[in-house]
Formats: sequence, C-alpha cells, structure tokens
Amino acid sequence: MSLMDAAYQLDPALWIDDYKLIQDKSGRPVELDEVQREILRSGHKRIIINCHRQWGKSSLASALCFHRALYYPKSLCLLVSPSLRQSSENFRKILDALDCFDPRPRLDEDTRLTLKLENGSRIISLPGSQKTVRGFSAPDLIFIDEAAQAADELFDALLPMMAGNPRGRIIQASTPWGKRGSFYKTWVGESPGWHRVQVRAQDNLRLSPPFLEEMRAELGDFKYKQEFECEFLELESAFFSGVEVESIFSSAIQPLWGGRTTAPLSGVLKPLWSEGIL
Repeated sequence: MSLMDAAYQLDPALWIDDYKLIQDKSGRPVELDEVQREILRSGHKRIIINCHRQWGKSSLASALCFHRALYYPKSLCLLVSPSLRQSSENFRKILDALDCFDPRPRLDEDTRLTLKLENGSRIISLPGSQKTVRGFSAPDLIFIDEAAQAADELFDALLPMMAGNPRGRIIQASTPWGKRGSFYKTWVGESPGWHRVQVRAQDNLRLSPPFLEEMRAELGDFKYKQEFECEFLELESAFFSGVEVESIFSSAIQPLWGGRTTAPLSGVLKPLWSEGIL
C-alpha cells in the first residue's frame, strides 16, 4: 500500500475530496461540511444521525460503505433502506463512484444490488425488511438510511448481527417521522452506546435563508419543523398520541375486564401504527 493509500484508509473525508466522489446532479463536486467530515472520521461504533432533508445522508452512506469495502479486504457492508427503490438509488451512487477511479477497481461480482470487490469485500444494498437482512453474520458496517421509516423488526434483526464482530459499526440516519419507532426511541433514549448527531437546516451553510423561508411557506409549519428542523412531532392526523398507542402494545398493562391480554388488539393496531395510518 502506498503512503497516499494509507492516508486514504485513515481519512475517508480526504479520499472523497481527492477523488470527487460526491457530486451534485450537474456533476460538480460537493464540498463536505464539518459534520459530514466528523462522521467520516469518527471512531464511534454506533452513530445515530437526526438530519434535515437533502443533507446528503444517502451519499454519505454509499461513500462510507464503498470506503470500508475498498480499504479493508473481506469486509461485509450492508446498506439498508426502507424500500427497494431507495436501495437501488443508494447502490447506483456506489456504481457511479467506481467511475471516478483510473484504473477502475476490479469486481468479482456485480449484480443489481450486490458488489464483490477483488479483495473479497462485499457491499450489499437491501430493502428494509427483517426477512431480507436475516442470514448475514458479523458485518463490518451497517448503514440504515431513512431509519425513521424502517420497521422495528428490522432493528431487532440487525442488532444481534453485531455480536459476531466486536469491531463492526452500525450507523442509522434519518429525518424524523413522528414520535414512534426504534429510531425515535434510540434518539431520545439514554443509552450511552450511541453517538448522537443532529443537523438542522438552519445550521447548513449550503442552504440560504430565503430558500428556507420559501420551504416554510410551501410546506407549512408542521412539515417544515419535521423536515428541516429535525423535530419529532405527533402526526397531525393522529387521533391518539404516540404514548397512548405504544401503551396498547405493552403486555405489562393488565386488562380492565374479561381477563384477556392486549395481544389480539396489538396484532391489529401495530401494523397500522408502523405504516402511519393511526
């Protein structure tokens, strides 16, 4: 490994800058902000990022997975998104980054959502279902994009994987989506294992005040606070609060009559809650 490659291995931000791996739609390089550089250089094993829309979390996720796979042979990197469409978009960012290299990194496998590099590393982009992620073990990096919209069962399936790799990292990033789900609970929780990072639009120097005022006028106060100020809010259309609905799913609460448990009701309502219908 050359001295320059050694520097790139230690500093993903330098690697992204020099190869111009993150670009806008017109093909111009995008300069990383200080928070993005902090995350790229962080040694934290668990990171949760509460960020505004269009901050660049998907590009960051793809770049981190690509860097890990390229500079650490035989790595397993899982790039998880709530939907197949989002997974395909994130995977496309990695394919585009390959074209920034001359010579281009050699691949042993290239399918619609899987890359295997010549060094034995794999990058697998997955839609966010516990059924799709089960079967992988001891990943080196898991990045969950739009984590607020991922089902709780996904986190239940992903977290145990980390037990097989003490050096493995898990990063989840999202714009808030109501006071519910594992992303919200992790953000407001007191677990010391998570490094919390918040990026609000007003702190982003790439966004002008006139643009943000325009967004507030177009979206309305509620949506603007959620999408750009990173606030976890109750859904405007929700008849019950998040606390009230979550209490339905608790087996610790005893029924008032009839001796029945809350399980049948939970089985009906929890999917509706997860999908934002309630």
